[in-house]
Amino acid sequence: MRQHRIKRPLFWGGALIALLVLLLAVACASGVPTKDYDAVKQQLSEKDAALAKAQGEAGQLKQQLASVAPGTIVQAGQLQPAPAGAQPTGWDTKESIRGGLKLVATYDSSGPDAWDVKAHPMVYFTSTGGTGSDGKPLFQGLHIIDAYSKQVIASANYDLGSTTSPHTVGVSPDGKWAYLQGQRMLSDGKTTEAVTLIINARTLKLAKLLKQESMMQGSLREQRLHHVTGFIDSKGRDRVVLEYGFGSTGGPHFIVDPKDDNRVVKAITLDDTGYWMGHPFVTVDPTGKYLFVSLKMTAWADVTHDIGGVAKINLETNAITVIPGVGDHLIGMMTTADGKFLYVNDGENSKTYKIDLTENKVVGKTSCNVAGCYGLALSWDEKLLYTVGKGEGAANQGHVLGVIDTTTFRPAASTLLGVNQPIELGEGSRTADHAFLHPDPKVNELWISNMAGTVTTVLDLKTNTVKARIPVPGGGNSTHSGAFVRYNPDWTGQVLADHGGPKAEMLAIRKEMAAKAVLAK
Repeated sequence: MRQHRIKRPLFWGGALIALLVLLLAVACASGVPTKDYDAVKQQLSEKDAALAKAQGEAGQLKQQLASVAPGTIVQAGQLQPAPAGAQPTGWDTKESIRGGLKLVATYDSSGPDAWDVKAHPMVYFTSTGGTGSDGKPLFQGLHIIDAYSKQVIASANYDLGSTTSPHTVGVSPDGKWAYLQGQRMLSDGKTTEAVTLIINARTLKLAKLLKQESMMQGSLREQRLHHVTGFIDSKGRDRVVLEYGFGSTGGPHFIVDPKDDNRVVKAITLDDTGYWMGHPFVTVDPTGKYLFVSLKMTAWADVTHDIGGVAKINLETNAITVIPGVGDHLIGMMTTADGKFLYVNDGENSKTYKIDLTENKVVGKTSCNVAGCYGLALSWDEKLLYTVGKGEGAANQGHVLGVIDTTTFRPAASTLLGVNQPIELGEGSRTADHAFLHPDPKVNELWISNMAGTVTTVLDLKTNTVKARIPVPGGGNSTHSGAFVRYNPDWTGQVLADHGGPKAEMLAIRKEMAAKAVLAK
């Protein structure tokens, strides 16, 4: 794991050697006896050996330190404020302006590789925040875990003058950029603002800061980044959805092009959906043609029920189909590998719904078998649907998983699971939120993030028991959301799964396994 800090040049050892060589040369020129040359030469050899030993010890200490503490990237002084105006930098587009997303700072993100990509080609990104082992708040950050060894191989925290627990992390489809929610202190030293960090995934250095602010109900409203979904659209273009808002006041959301300086190609606002947007938890169908956005279909949510809906947005035509009747507080979403069905959670009433995407209507409803279900994930053969018991709408302290039998669309029996449910995630897991299927079906694991937990929890899907707990470096917490990414030796990469679910490669395998499971009945 590489720790990123501002480095001081280690030149004193070299300077000492150069001085001794100079003294030796002077001695030769002045006729000093050979035995004195030998003495100086011996001193030089001893100093050289001592220097090599010291450098080796320093390297070992750095490795030890890096294994227990996150690195802090300090890039103050490189800040370049964006000038005022409608088109201040050339980064803005009509859609970014319409939705109120602004570029507020740029940084030099060049630097050394954050980790050895040849030694660790498949990794998992997740966020870092909270309070460190020294009792001090950590700056917003992220850490990277080897997907097989489960070793934390890199981490970075970003000093923007203010501490906060980031509530998400995501990665562009090609693995080049990471996206993080954060907060910075303004020049008055008192005022903070919510910002979105765009990070060079290779160096883990900051590239851009964005800020969202737009008019809502007659006044300016600032929204924080909450989730990130990367995908390749139906025309083969890399896209990233930046999802803004908290609670049930989501939006606007932005689709950006990571290959065009992360410029906004489409904003999704109230004007587009026609209804208030709910919790910012979106996903995309397997073809990349349809984007699904949660809705809160009335402003009278306090006095009525069943006001949740899904906006099915055709990204080719911008046409929107509204699918109603999904409870009060729609959160988690997950499509089947064939794109025929969409599963969604109602965190307020602890229900899970099944939507037929051909008919665009709800065809199933059941208990998610945990309180306040949030994220969800399908098993490889799609027989089981795992719901994450966060306790949404209540204490937000949940640390369990529920399981639904997709054949009967009822909570799965213990005889099918091999264990009783809900499944306890145990030590270090608190406010569990998202679940990610490991990209390798032979591994057969589910990785669970914890908004207030101190670990990433790994569930063995053969036994439905906890297999590992991966501590946050530095003793922090806030492993909210994540992404599995595979890199080639030249650092070209591919996101295999993220907040929006598995991507094309995994979906193809899951589709085949699901079909075999049906035939085996």
